[in-house]
Amino acid sequence: MTDLSIQPGIQPLQTRLELEKDDLVRIIGPARIFVADGCIRILGLDICKGGATIINRYRSYCVKALSRSVVNIALGEGGSIERPNPGEEVINEWEAAAKAIVDRGGVALILGPVESGKTSFSTLLSNIALDVGKKPCVVDADVGQGDLAPPTFIGMKCLDKKVLWLRDEKGDYLKFVGSVTPSHSSAMTKVVVGAVELVSKAKILGGDIVIVNTDGWFGDTNSIEYKYTLAKALSPSSIVVLGQDYCTAFETMFRNSAIVYCLPRPRAVKERSASDRRDLRKVNYQKWFSNMRKICVDINSIALSGTCILGGSALPSGEITMLEKTLGVKIMYASRYSDLDVIMVPDNAMIPREAFENLGRRTIVVKPSNAKGVIAAITDKNLNEIGVGIIDEIDLNSGRLCILTESPKDIGGIIFGKIKLDDQWNDNIRYQKCVI
Repeated sequence: MTDLSIQPGIQPLQTRLELEKDDLVRIIGPARIFVADGCIRILGLDICKGGATIINRYRSYCVKALSRSVVNIALGEGGSIERPNPGEEVINEWEAAAKAIVDRGGVALILGPVESGKTSFSTLLSNIALDVGKKPCVVDADVGQGDLAPPTFIGMKCLDKKVLWLRDEKGDYLKFVGSVTPSHSSAMTKVVVGAVELVSKAKILGGDIVIVNTDGWFGDTNSIEYKYTLAKALSPSSIVVLGQDYCTAFETMFRNSAIVYCLPRPRAVKERSASDRRDLRKVNYQKWFSNMRKICVDINSIALSGTCILGGSALPSGEITMLEKTLGVKIMYASRYSDLDVIMVPDNAMIPREAFENLGRRTIVVKPSNAKGVIAAITDKNLNEIGVGIIDEIDLNSGRLCILTESPKDIGGIIFGKIKLDDQWNDNIRYQKCVI
């Protein structure tokens, strides 16, 4: 079950609530809810007498009583219960819109800034679709704080049961981006292409409604252009914009092609700090990477991409010899691009900064150890992502690459990303261009 983060030896605060029909109460996690009598509803999930659920410490929900109900709540450290003021909670307005969107079907694109309720609304849509006998598929296109895929990936899952938090599920289909933000042009392209492919797969699987949740990069000119490009590529039937700031702009952009729903954000949400977001990524990494084994492959037997050192044209041996004399190091491998050269040197090599001044070309230096800890995607022979992994080592001299993965399938290819994990699951090392 989801961790409540209740410290050992500390007794959670026990509270008993008596609710009248249609009463609303806001519960901020960590909390454990037990329905002693009656029925309550959270994001379209009905919990009746004898039922229970857990609210993670990073989440908060509006609970609606469907009948006279008695609810026992155990609050962990930092958890709380609030009676919302009139107009603060938006669940009734959300449910009305969600029912219309589900009835319309097709693709529903969910947009909004950080902490606007995108994941909650996506969950509500999925649960309501199941209520009326429709098959919902969720495409999680948030590459940094996604629920259905590890960071650096986007994912998709068709759901056959109601859930409270999508993070308790794992995507059945993944697409690799290699970054935890879409704000770089190459990452934007990969998210858009990957989302289109996942939506297409969801339709093939019979999804009556395909719900596309997105990241919280929203508001500056680049982010609005990116979200427009994503929406145009997906051809949604419905676009949900949470918050009023940019809704008119999307109504203008998609006036004749989609119904745009301008929905309010919850006025009170569980705010996540930068530390909370970092911790959530660490938990997600552990969820996907904890049961890995080491597999070694011949580089010459697989498709390898995402590396600078192997992606350009090989430097002539004469130029490599001149570079070695100029830099005073052994060059293991070198690649040339129109804008720069990439050279690989031994891990113990030290090159004075002034040595680069006489090269005449921009030169990036990489070392074999750079690869250790880099998040990668495993593909089949058709370059479809079939697993996730972490690079353990690469030796270009022997042509050997080792990767940590739980993927049981044959490896047809490996795609290097630009995020590197340390042994504590921190992803502080991020590369703009060349990892190796």
